Amino acid sequence: MDQWSNTEQSILYGAVTTGDIWKFGQLHRSEKRIVQDLNLYRVPADFEDLMRILVAILA
Repeated sequence: MDQWSNTEQSILYGAVTTGDIWKFGQLHRSEKRIVQDLNLYRVPADFEDLMRILVAILA
């Protein structure tokens, strides 16, 4: 993602999902370091937390 993104943002956010389970991570571009969120977010049990994370990433 870092190679193809034209943005100047220092942190890129990513998500992996099966549809029912979501997992998030961050790429710190200058350090070439990935930080993985250890939590799994499940739909519908963690839907509110999941929406909060998605809105924060987009803001």
